[in-house]
Amino acid sequence: MAPLTLAPHAPRQRTEVLVQTWLKERQQLLAQLCALPDTHTGEDESPALRAHIQTLCQTLMDYISAGYFEVYRELASEARRDGQHPAWIESVLRQLDASTDAALAFNDHYDQTIRQQRPLAEMPRKIAALLEQLEQRFSLEDQLILSVHLQGRQPPPPSAPPLRAMTH
Repeated sequence: MAPLTLAPHAPRQRTEVLVQTWLKERQQLLAQLCALPDTHTGEDESPALRAHIQTLCQTLMDYISAGYFEVYRELASEARRDGQHPAWIESVLRQLDASTDAALAFNDHYDQTIRQQRPLAEMPRKIAALLEQLEQRFSLEDQLILSVHLQGRQPPPPSAPPLRAMTH
């Protein structure tokens, strides 16, 4: 995610733009995950599939990094400006560590797998595990957004169906 230069905007507006941009990245990540084959028998080792996995990994890392280095920090700053207690935010951020570790492990595994031209036979299991972690992550992230940024404002539309429902 490109750094934002919104000096003339109020802090809440800056946060709004940052969060909306980041949520668009989430949608790109979900679209790429949904575009993967439902099952993988190891027979499709095409360059197109490998390229798709590389793109997915890059999007995943961009999303995780933007959340960690930009969005979470901005939400924590907003909470402090609004007089909210940051302990809850810190607790949520610690809970996000498990899904961050899972995303990094997924990226590392497939980075090496693609570079070394190893078979993709473990892909269905690895994708399923990643989806479980991402579902928990998105829920926690949504709690942060709702509790900090949208506090006292009109709630967002109902959330999307669980990831498992989208990918089967």
